[in-house]
Amino acid sequence: MIYCTAKQYMMEQDENFSDDLQENLRIENEFLKIKLKAQYGDAFHMENGADMPPEIENQFLKSMMAFEDEYANAEYTTVYERLGQPGYKPVSEMNNEELTAAIKSFTKLMVNNDIGLDICDGPYPDELIYRFITEELFAIKVEKKPVAGMVSHFIYEEFHPNHKADITKRTHTFFKNWFNRHFTEYCTELSWHCITADGLQMTREDIISRMNVFFEAFLQFKDDGYNIDNISYELQEETQRGMGFAEGVLKYDAVMENGEIIEYNGPYKLYLQLEDNWWSIFYFVMPGFKW
Repeated sequence: MIYCTAKQYMMEQDENFSDDLQENLRIENEFLKIKLKAQYGDAFHMENGADMPPEIENQFLKSMMAFEDEYANAEYTTVYERLGQPGYKPVSEMNNEELTAAIKSFTKLMVNNDIGLDICDGPYPDELIYRFITEELFAIKVEKKPVAGMVSHFIYEEFHPNHKADITKRTHTFFKNWFNRHFTEYCTELSWHCITADGLQMTREDIISRMNVFFEAFLQFKDDGYNIDNISYELQEETQRGMGFAEGVLKYDAVMENGEIIEYNGPYKLYLQLEDNWWSIFYFVMPGFKW
């Protein structure tokens, strides 16, 4: 099947659909949308551009087509080759100062070649990062010639998850929402399916409903604080799943409508599960809260 733009069609037919230049642009834009939809199916979706000037919409659609064509026809090579095959030594032959300098040099080289390496939960030893770059990242396939305006980003933790850091982040998020007395169905620190100590299975919405009953008994929580004293987890390598917990002590004052203050303090424990590379809380023990 052959597609053409309205402009090409009009040139071939030696006529315009309209004497109005704006109308001709709108017609061409519709042709471009049809072509993008035919090529990329449901992957292409664009809201009605009624509020967008046809000239801007035309530039956007043409830029999108050029980007997709360049991406589809891209040749691939390794990160190492795209960086110009920089020289490096085995990690065993380098001291700490050399490792630090080499990582800085690699980072600058990657930036200059539109490659990014993000390290979210460090700091990690330089030896670890150097080994990752030279033994893993260098071998990854990327476009031989960077697509204009596009950077190839890599995240260290996607290759080597930092489970302790992830559990710590879920814990902080949980307490932020707890002390604000505000959880929603989009609170991803909570599992979709939870289970109590009595074996009662509940959905995330069920858990939030129970918490809201407790929260609504008070006007606010104040003077809150907590420590994370211990984090532990076990992984099942064959299933890529895991179980873990975070525990410590906390305190907060719950203010009732009549002004009375109830002080809650004591140990807490959050139970988490790892599914699809994401840690989430499926059960918890909190001072003041009863299941």
